[in-house]
Amino acid sequence: TVSNFHTDARLFNPSFDKDIQISATFYSTAGGNPLTATVTVPKRQMKILDDVTTQLFSTSSLGAILFTSADPFEATSRIYALTGAGTLGQFGPGTPPTLTKNKGAVLQLKQNGVNTQTGTFRTNIGLVNPNNATANVTWTLYDRNNAVAATKTTGYGPFAVLGPSLVTSVAGATTGDFSDAWLSFSSDQPILVYASCIDNGTTDQTFIPAVDDAGVPLSPPPPTTKNFDVTMRSFQITISPDPSTLKVGDRATFRIRIVEGEHSFELVGPDGSIMILPTAPSPGSIDERTFTVSRGTYTYFCTNSLCGVGHSEMVGSFDVEVGTPPPPRY
Repeated sequence: TVSNFHTDARLFNPSFDKDIQISATFYSTAGGNPLTATVTVPKRQMKILDDVTTQLFSTSSLGAILFTSADPFEATSRIYALTGAGTLGQFGPGTPPTLTKNKGAVLQLKQNGVNTQTGTFRTNIGLVNPNNATANVTWTLYDRNNAVAATKTTGYGPFAVLGPSLVTSVAGATTGDFSDAWLSFSSDQPILVYASCIDNGTTDQTFIPAVDDAGVPLSPPPPTTKNFDVTMRSFQITISPDPSTLKVGDRATFRIRIVEGEHSFELVGPDGSIMILPTAPSPGSIDERTFTVSRGTYTYFCTNSLCGVGHSEMVGSFDVEVGTPPPPRY
């Protein structure tokens, strides 16, 4: 019961044979010590709690109520405003603790105008942290085209309540087409999240509970490892298959062997760094060297100047995606 807004609650006792006791605890958006009350609901009856915060707690603060009992019961609520024509509001079901979520989404949101602007909507987000620990929540708001418009992480203290707040403010968005939008959230504590979508012209409201978000971010694929045979003979270096087939990010393994003469192999990367230090495997053996590929021209050669009169011919190069534009960076 805040200003022109009112909240009515109902508690239902389904038992045929016993009256039950229900404890009520009120957590204010302003923080501070919670307020408590006890309600008796006779068997097979519905307890009427109009203006519930005033009736149970003698307060007009905004917040959340936790109902608990040793016996089964149901709770519902209705929040509404008084208008010249009557009441205007929305229904909200009681949400059991089993429906708290560490990860979820709120769909079918709209925010493309302000109050009294006919034909537009605004959306408020609310949250309850029912844990005796801070909940660190990451919000991600998606626009009409399913593009990420904003991401923001906020900590909500133990038993904290986020009163209805504009979705763009909660997510930290400043621009975007939110005529249709959705919001995802992830939290290190299980929380309750909901939305209220409001027609700015009529002030008609729609209660939207959070749904499960079972999606898991895709892990980047492991780098591809490609093997190449490097053969050194007097006076020639051959690499098979053609290393120009390599792509940026690949892992390349060069298997170096000497079949004739005394040689040493070295590979220099596009930025001038040495990718394979001079290596001279003994006759009959293979020396394997692995490196990660980047864009540009690689140069290889024999480093043993005493290998013979054709030493200067033992040099070569290959290109990796040279002339291919790099992927865009965001």
